[in-house]
Amino acid sequence: MKEPEIVLDTEENHVLVAYLPTTKDLALAQREGWYRIPVEHAPKLISEGKATYIAFYQPRAFDDDRYTVRWYSPITGLAIRKRIEFLPDEPHDPNAHKDYYVVGCERLQQLPHPIRSKRPRRPIFFPTTLKRLFTAKDINQLFNDSPLENLLWNELCAAGIPAERQFEVRAGDRWFKLDFAIFCMKNNLGIECDSDKHHIDPVSVEKDKRRMNLLATAGWHILPLTSSMLRKEMPATMHMVREAIAKYGGYQDPADPSGFKYPVEPGDPQPRLFD
Repeated sequence: MKEPEIVLDTEENHVLVAYLPTTKDLALAQREGWYRIPVEHAPKLISEGKATYIAFYQPRAFDDDRYTVRWYSPITGLAIRKRIEFLPDEPHDPNAHKDYYVVGCERLQQLPHPIRSKRPRRPIFFPTTLKRLFTAKDINQLFNDSPLENLLWNELCAAGIPAERQFEVRAGDRWFKLDFAIFCMKNNLGIECDSDKHHIDPVSVEKDKRRMNLLATAGWHILPLTSSMLRKEMPATMHMVREAIAKYGGYQDPADPSGFKYPVEPGDPQPRLFD
């Protein structure tokens, strides 16, 4: 977890990291040079025509190469087509007549080093920069769309606390995306990097309460942090995060199966282990 963090760059996010469902989809992209995204679910980077590169996250279906970003390509074309137009051999598919973005990826190639995800992720679409795509070693190092999240991420890395960024968790029959997810022994910890005004909007407050209650029933405690706490009070904020992790029995590092660990306070020796 303590690998050197990528220095924040000022390059704009023009790379789309997209979900590649199966090896069949990879073979199709390699053979025919395109990838499809339903128009109704397309990320802004595609709908606004700002993406210049696309990279692919490979889920469980890729067996030994699962949970990896390995393939990327410059975007060589972008068009809206009915599914049946580019997959005519599947006329009975329920989505056959729906609109899709057909994203050209005719120059598909492998990254010099694959980017791993230590934990499985649901279908993901998120923006990043070309610099991050070529330098990241962990999928969490790709995220670059929130300055507040980047501030906290840098601090968590420096503290050696393993966290997952923009991670989706299930509560009942619903899925929720957390800015940060930290897996602990007694109760998991979710961290939200909210803006200050978000906490004074009555509608948002009520919505957040219901969301937090649902997540609590699924074993997630949510720690909301304001922009002021992240920009002006980071030492105190990190102390609060460490205390929460300790309260819930220490964190779990998927790269280290030796047990749960207390976070290290500045000046302390090494984390204590839980068997």
